Amino acid sequence: MKRYFLLWLLFLLSFVQLSFGQEFSEEQKNELNIANPGVDFVIGCGIYMGGAKPAGYYGGYPQNELNLNYVFRNEYWKKEILKLITDHYNFVSSTDTTIGIRDYPDKVHYQPAMSVCIGASYRFDEHWRINIYYTFARLTVKSIFNVNYDNRVPGNDRPEFLSYLLVGKENRSFFDLTGSYTFQFNRIVKPFIEFGAQFNYVKVKSLDAIIEDRNFTLMDRYGGASYVPGMTEYKPNYGGPGFAVTGVVGVKFAFSKSVSVDPCFYVNFGKVGLNDYKDFHVNYGAYIRLVLSDAMFAK
Repeated sequence: MKRYFLLWLLFLLSFVQLSFGQEFSEEQKNELNIANPGVDFVIGCGIYMGGAKPAGYYGGYPQNELNLNYVFRNEYWKKEILKLITDHYNFVSSTDTTIGIRDYPDKVHYQPAMSVCIGASYRFDEHWRINIYYTFARLTVKSIFNVNYDNRVPGNDRPEFLSYLLVGKENRSFFDLTGSYTFQFNRIVKPFIEFGAQFNYVKVKSLDAIIEDRNFTLMDRYGGASYVPGMTEYKPNYGGPGFAVTGVVGVKFAFSKSVSVDPCFYVNFGKVGLNDYKDFHVNYGAYIRLVLSDAMFAK
């Protein structure tokens, strides 16, 4: 694996070195759809992946900031859960005090999410640009946990379990500052690379245990107090800032000096602001950017 990576890096650096020596006349720039120094405007969309690392923050585990015990150890919610289960399964005793978590979710992962971005670039010359982007993605995590209970069928008392859904949602915002290098191979197809730094911010929107079609939130909406019917709800705040280094590889399809379509692959390595989830990890995505040069607004 290392050998292939080093060969790829050597190949890439060779192209950069060759491109450094390229100087184009105005006629050649016209032939290659190369715009003069100026500003590009970028809009794009694509698929963002939360990474291969398990999204343990949304697993409801006992040690987590948001955990299933918050619901199942509250006497009012526990009674409501028992009633919901009893109403749907009449062989369950409404006085079953043994009900609780049997199995926590396993292999919790983010689902692929749609993502949008806007940005701007300054072109120094036909190769070099400095870029700033804002990207937004709303991520979802779904997993299964099991609840145990006693089967109160006369003469057949035995432990049983029911499976329910745990659903988490979060918003992620990214601010990327990168430098990019474009290879001027021909008039239309122009590969490019980008490297830079990222500031990100995570906002947890919800984490709910869905039991018999009723949502029980794992987020503390009562200022640290145990829930009692009639209590005033507060807006909780979970999440925070993080940082990463970013890289992009892509191809610019330059249809003119003014417009290009840039499919690209994006990856970052860093941290997000979630308790219980602060190790460095990789996130990635695939995007299509529409790039509009200031040349299209020139008279």
